Amino acid sequence: MRFKKILLVNPPKVDQGGYKPSPLGILYLAAYLGKYCSKIEVKIVDGAIEGEKAVLKVLSLFKPDLVGISSLTPGRHQALWVAKKAKHLVPDCKVVLGNVHPTIMWKQMMETYQNIDFIIRGEGEETLFELATGKSFKTIKGLVWKNQNKVIDNPVRLMIQNLDSLPFPAWNLVNPRSYPSRGEGLVNGVNLKTEVRFPLIFSRGCMGTCTFCSSWMIWKGYRYRSGKLVADEIEMLYKTYKAKHFVFQDDTLTGNRDEIIIFCKEIIRKKLQVAIYGTTRVDKVDLEMLRFMKKSGFYQLSFGIESGSPLMLTHINKHTNLDKIKRAVSLTKKAGIRACALMMYGLPRETHQDIILSKKLLNEIKPDETGSVGAVWVFPGTALYEQAKNSNLIDDSFWLSKKKYYIYRGGIGGDNIHYLMRIKDELWHLFGETFIWKFFTTLNVYKIKAINKLFTYLQ
Repeated sequence: MRFKKILLVNPPKVDQGGYKPSPLGILYLAAYLGKYCSKIEVKIVDGAIEGEKAVLKVLSLFKPDLVGISSLTPGRHQALWVAKKAKHLVPDCKVVLGNVHPTIMWKQMMETYQNIDFIIRGEGEETLFELATGKSFKTIKGLVWKNQNKVIDNPVRLMIQNLDSLPFPAWNLVNPRSYPSRGEGLVNGVNLKTEVRFPLIFSRGCMGTCTFCSSWMIWKGYRYRSGKLVADEIEMLYKTYKAKHFVFQDDTLTGNRDEIIIFCKEIIRKKLQVAIYGTTRVDKVDLEMLRFMKKSGFYQLSFGIESGSPLMLTHINKHTNLDKIKRAVSLTKKAGIRACALMMYGLPRETHQDIILSKKLLNEIKPDETGSVGAVWVFPGTALYEQAKNSNLIDDSFWLSKKKYYIYRGGIGGDNIHYLMRIKDELWHLFGETFIWKFFTTLNVYKIKAINKLFTYLQ
């Protein structure tokens, strides 16, 4: 046994737009270790919920010999902070990073940051198990490691084809009731405003290859669990933790129609009064399936629509069209499920006419909710990132800076560069989470309201 005490860490300050979901990936890793090697003591600390002091306290008291840290691209700085603190408080421990950013930027991270001993690329359960139980570094697929300061990237590990073989996430290692609620209203008697929203997955991967997303590259295809097993998981959470509100974190929840219907029938048969949210593609829904979903507790589906311009849908490799979008939203609303349209603005080669077409589409389909982050964020591992690099807008050294992500403001193809917005972005990177930025943002909001009132008065 190479490591007997393993601490898995979700870094502090990695909330998603103010929301702090439970770290499902880490819970899966812990469950896998617990199932296949009872000799390993595993603990989890969620810095996003518990804070920096909790992370430091667990490191000091538990003294793990391996610290596993989850690292998304925007939160990579926090992951590196945990690695540094781990080496300071437990000098003999080893540090392994996983998740999206290390999977893609493994070479840069291993060569730059001395506090990282290992990186696990892609799906982590089997690789972490083999690392922990003492298998030779040379033979562990998916592992990046160092041999006399030389970085070695082992062959890629094939993905787990039978997702039903994975144990349920280790909810017993965290406090499930400490996580936040999300939403408004009552669904099946469930108060969305007060009930903790539990995440789970029906599948891994995505059926799309959108230019702005790296999911297809990370997961390499689409795999799904059996509907009956997922229903059993919800029943376990319902009975053990009084869970009533659930969100599927899948990229394409309804990728397997038959298993989704089986899942819904099982939830109905078990008479579970639950509220469920999910995200899927517009070309993967039909009325019969949606009606079963409604009966089982689904109250809202988000669709990655992105644009109302056929040309833009082609540019971003969306593999959908306006007819499919209109049909999906119409059928979803007909089944009694709320439809959320996820939109993107500011994509490369987008014109004013494309934006008008997006607004026209939204006016026509009338989604119950519209979601947009307000800009296009560029991440490593995406086709969009390669376009930005080829246009000399960015290079890999960007990810060594303090900036969370690159915001696209023109420069690809014939797009004019919006220099004023670039200046604003730089100010955001410097002051975005400080009192200064919030103060001026608040002033700007009041300024806009005052101008609107003035125009109303003059009219």
